[in-house]
Formats: sequence, structure tokens, C-alpha cells
Amino acid sequence: MRRLVIALTLVAALLGLGASAVKAGQQGPSKPVWSHVVAPGETLWDLSRSAAPSKDPRETVDRLIEANHLRGPIIVPGQRLVLRSS
Repeated sequence: MRRLVIALTLVAALLGLGASAVKAGQQGPSKPVWSHVVAPGETLWDLSRSAAPSKDPRETVDRLIEANHLRGPIIVPGQRLVLRSS
């Protein structure tokens, strides 16, 4: 009986340590993501104004280019773009 109590205590302690290790490794809540599939005729300028209407569109265009690993401001219909809120 004593061995069972010791074993259960050890298991509980290990589970507690494991749970705190997992909790410590987790990041806080992730930032919301703006996602959009490009329609014919849309430009990064148009999309930047939709994604962040209160910000300077030039900054948002730059963020869209960087976040989507674009080589420049050219986008094509059907392309999916994402932007994490700052």
C-alpha cells in the first residue's frame, strides 16, 4: 500500500511539472490575422485601405509585401494575402 501511495505521489508530481512546463512554453494569445483572396482589379493600395483604414496606406502596403514575401507590389487574382494586426 505504501508503494502505491508513493507511486501515485510521484505520478502527480510529474504531471504537475509537465503541465507547468507546457504552460511556460506557450505564447500569449496570437494576434488576429487579416486574410483576403485577391479579386480581379484589386491593388495592394486598395487592400491596405481595407485592412487598416485608420493607418497610412503606404505603411500597410509595405507590411503586406513583407508578410506575404512578395517581390514587389504586383498581386494576381486568386492570390491569398495575410496581415497580422500590430
